[in-house]
Amino acid sequence: MESAEVRHSGTPMKVLVNFCRIILGLTFMFSGIVKAIDPMGTQIKLTDYLYAFGMGGSIIESTLLILACILAGFEILIGAYQLLGAFTKGTSLLTLLMMLAFTPLTLYLAIKNPVQDCGCFGDAVVLTNWQTFYKNLFLLALAVLVLVGRKYIIPFVVERSQWVITIFVVTISVWFMVTNITRLPLLDFRPYKVGTDLRSEVQNNKMSFADLSIMDADMNDVTMDILNDSSYTFLLVSPHVEDASESDLDLIDDLFDYCAYWGYNMIGVTSSGTDAVRRWTENAGAELKFMFCDEIPLQTMIRSNPGLVLISNGVLVNKWSHSYIPSDEELSGPLNEISVGLAPEPSPLRTPWAVALIFILPLLIIVLIDRAREL
Repeated sequence: MESAEVRHSGTPMKVLVNFCRIILGLTFMFSGIVKAIDPMGTQIKLTDYLYAFGMGGSIIESTLLILACILAGFEILIGAYQLLGAFTKGTSLLTLLMMLAFTPLTLYLAIKNPVQDCGCFGDAVVLTNWQTFYKNLFLLALAVLVLVGRKYIIPFVVERSQWVITIFVVTISVWFMVTNITRLPLLDFRPYKVGTDLRSEVQNNKMSFADLSIMDADMNDVTMDILNDSSYTFLLVSPHVEDASESDLDLIDDLFDYCAYWGYNMIGVTSSGTDAVRRWTENAGAELKFMFCDEIPLQTMIRSNPGLVLISNGVLVNKWSHSYIPSDEELSGPLNEISVGLAPEPSPLRTPWAVALIFILPLLIIVLIDRAREL
């Protein structure tokens, strides 16, 4: 806890340092949480960086996904430490070192512009490269001030509780990221949200949908044919079929049979070449017809390879990761009579406030327990 000398002197500095470390803590936690919501989006951004620096393909996707999760978890942890005043010296130094590393990098990105968006706040808040650089300059100044004035930091927890913070944050972060990878992101900040009228967006030439051009095997654009279908169409989306998971092929085959029985369309969509599609089809034993599209809209549409998207009358009705493709038990009738064919009901758990509480509430509980012990 703070000494008597610090407690009774330097009040303006104390207020400034603690204000700055709270701003740093909130920023780092926000940055980490939005990355944890969409780890595969961070993986894609890391891939963009590698290609921009001439190292494309040098690291396998699974390794990049692990790195994306580590980065998100580390930012959340540093943010929590800053907010609660834990491990003061180490946290202040690590924060400064991170800003010293990222600020020159974002200056280079702003000048050379090899990627359009740094991805520091995922798809939740999209900044230009210059905006990111100015943001990092500001945070760098705060980090310097907090490190220099760390003796003025007022901790919200006692020393023995600092490792409890670590255990809570790491456990929650790992659970949260695994859930978002296997089930799809809890919050969808991208253009292809459930309920989006894709037909209207494409017809109005919205920028977010400019690359959505689905081509048949003869390179004819069939996008509007799919979106104008008043019935149901399942799109099995696989940006790269050669990297697609093969753990749920039985469910895909069962769904294909279900669609054939009820007269619904089921189409594969990929950016891979015909040879890769042929090999996947032979391995899967499916009669699924594949269309072709650029990888960017496919990766934006769904964070799963493969992923399943349901469209009806141009509206994106629902989507599933490959681990949660509807089973035979769920496909018990025509789509207009079962839950699979309906948009999911809004859930209070799928809101920014609910996500914030997942991380903030345990920290508040730790603080309250510490305060109760001091009474």
